[in-house]
Amino acid sequence: MSTDKSGDKRRPELLKRMWDLGREMSTQTVFLHQAIAQSAGLNATDTKCLDLMLHPGKTPVTAGWLSQQSGLTTGAVTHILDRLEKRGYVERMRDKGDRRRVFVEVRMARLKPLLPKYEAIGNAYLTLLNNYTTAELELICGYLERASELSRQHLARLGEEKADSIKGKK
Repeated sequence: MSTDKSGDKRRPELLKRMWDLGREMSTQTVFLHQAIAQSAGLNATDTKCLDLMLHPGKTPVTAGWLSQQSGLTTGAVTHILDRLEKRGYVERMRDKGDRRRVFVEVRMARLKPLLPKYEAIGNAYLTLLNNYTTAELELICGYLERASELSRQHLARLGEEKADSIKGKK
């Protein structure tokens, strides 16, 4: 691990601590989302796909779009959508202009039982964030934006590797 230009000896220790905390946070987040999802008879992947579909301006979406955003195969997305549709969380609708195309729309009324659980977590995080200055929040936001972009890049790269692997098997 590197040192910054000031030669601060604490840097390697802080980088290790960030590494460990990032892994811990990631693990706890997965388990937290799984616990919430299970309370509704779903799994974490189902609820995260619902979350992707709920981004402003995204719904209705296609299965292909969801596959691209999630890094899941179209077959896996089809199974997820089958499960979500069976439980009433989404509705599939044919495109009126192109009947071959199918849109998926979230049925918001069905999500109501889950919302208080997510709102409680969100409110707890907001309470935590109120302890930070505006400058600190800007720093945290900057880190999270760059970390999210890195995750998107690695997800895309893994998708490309998977596609190359499938092509190589043919």
